[in-house]
Amino acid sequence: MRFVLFLLVLLSSKLSLAFSVSSEFTYQKQLPFSYTLDDSKSLNDLLRKEVDWRAEPDSTLNLGQADKPLWIKLTLNNLSFSDTDLLLSIDNILLDKVTAYITTQDTPIVTLALGDSLPLVKRPIKHEAQLVPIKLLATQSADIYLQIEHHGAVNAPLSLWHPIEYIKYKSKFNLIYGIFAGFIIALALIHLVLFSFTKKTYFLYAIGFISIIWLLNVHLYGFSYRYLYGNWHWLQQYAQPLLVLLSSVVLLPLIKPFVQINRVRSAFSVPPSYFYTGLITLLLTLSVLPIHLSVAASYILSFILLTSLLFLFAYQWLKNKSRTPSLVAIFSFMLLALGHQISFELSLISGPQLNTPISYFCYFTMSLILSFTLVKQFIRERDQEVEAQQAKLAQSQAQDALLNEKLKLQEQTQADLEALVDERTFELQVTLRELEDKNRELEQMNIEDPLTKIKNRRYFDKRLQMEVRRSRREQSTLSLVMLDIDHFKNINDTYGHLSGDKAICAVADIINSHLQRPSDEVFRYGGEEFVMLLPNTELAGAQLIAEQIRSTVEAFQLKLDKAIINLTLSAGVYSSVAIDPKSPHIYTDLADKALYEAKQLGRNQVRIYQP
Repeated sequence: MRFVLFLLVLLSSKLSLAFSVSSEFTYQKQLPFSYTLDDSKSLNDLLRKEVDWRAEPDSTLNLGQADKPLWIKLTLNNLSFSDTDLLLSIDNILLDKVTAYITTQDTPIVTLALGDSLPLVKRPIKHEAQLVPIKLLATQSADIYLQIEHHGAVNAPLSLWHPIEYIKYKSKFNLIYGIFAGFIIALALIHLVLFSFTKKTYFLYAIGFISIIWLLNVHLYGFSYRYLYGNWHWLQQYAQPLLVLLSSVVLLPLIKPFVQINRVRSAFSVPPSYFYTGLITLLLTLSVLPIHLSVAASYILSFILLTSLLFLFAYQWLKNKSRTPSLVAIFSFMLLALGHQISFELSLISGPQLNTPISYFCYFTMSLILSFTLVKQFIRERDQEVEAQQAKLAQSQAQDALLNEKLKLQEQTQADLEALVDERTFELQVTLRELEDKNRELEQMNIEDPLTKIKNRRYFDKRLQMEVRRSRREQSTLSLVMLDIDHFKNINDTYGHLSGDKAICAVADIINSHLQRPSDEVFRYGGEEFVMLLPNTELAGAQLIAEQIRSTVEAFQLKLDKAIINLTLSAGVYSSVAIDPKSPHIYTDLADKALYEAKQLGRNQVRIYQP
């Protein structure tokens, strides 16, 4: 079976044109070949039938829209005495599907699949170009059959390369392309910086537009297939119509500030939500149409939109001498780029698209003009804002001149008023100080016993209420000691009331001297009776202090003019943690009971209340 197939291949190769390769071969950009249109599914099916091969000696094949797959046949002869490696390049990177069959005398048929409808990993050489690797044995020949299926015009220029020469060619091309692509990316970054500083939305839309045309160029020259979405063949198929439409529509919000005709300006006032909803709907529609209809629809819509905008701004330029010649240039270059691209789709232009980078040049020039236009627009707006600010400043200065006299009069009046206010304020401050002094005196008189200079009964009642609440809140022991001078009535009766007052003062001083903490206080409860408040003091501590006071009073001798009086006192102690903060009198009542017990048991002693 293989032998029969080889005979068929050999017989068919005699009918085709051949190209000879020597040891000094570098490249050949046009090859002689034969072609036919046939719906055979494989090379075996093609060779089993009679085929009408048409010869093309040295021209680029351009058949337009074909309803059947295109078959191309070429023969390569190796004239050298060594094996030769070659690369057959199909210089149309947008072809949907290419199947290559390589037949030689001593080896079986090699089948290779290419085309952008397949993932990149399935290509024999993972490269953006359609490359078929061929190995020619010494002094032998090989027949190459290419089956091309494409939705659209079939344009299949062929070139043959030595691998080293092809690497040199692509390196030079990639370097030049990379420089220009870098310029476009740099322009997008410049617009990003300008937007971050100025917050002008047209710089943001410029970033989107430049990024889209950069992606479109990357797609048209095959780099997106290699580096971005090589495994997403659906995106590789539909990226061109989607990006073409986006590159045209994204200009609408960008050029809004430049529209000066009121009727047209109102059409640009569509709410953003409606605009983006319509754009997304249109993109989704293009993505579900057959690829040839999607491409046609996107180019038709873009041509209609760009042509309308070109006439609009050309009319503004001619009628109003407005600042729109740059926009006219932008739309002209964009229409030229789209026309160049669609010419390949309509078979109006043949040959490798990479060798005619008109589209790339147009998009690069558009980016430069757009950047220049937007920067001028920003400078113009800034100048207008400065002029408006200067006008407001001049108006403000005129108003200031009119108000100067009023301000002088107001300042003089204000100075006089401030002097008067200062005088009255000083008098008021003096009066307030006098009132504060009087209030302090009155307050001191209100809480202080005038005879002994210790706190009085009224202040004791307030302080007792506070300490009872604190004892209840903190669960601390509160001690109260009531003290009474023994036989005080005899002192008054024998020595007089003045001597009695001296005795009361002396006892008050002794009690006050035994207070050990700032929180401990002594009060004159009434007549010759005193009371001590000892917060946070246990019963033993309170009893010890009361005993110390009693013994000190007992040892004290009150010297009068004609006599010496020995004094004693009795004390009652009560200590507990407060239970009912509303009944502070319990402390005085129970301490008084202990005092009464001390009196009953002979005086001059300290008694503790024990229930």
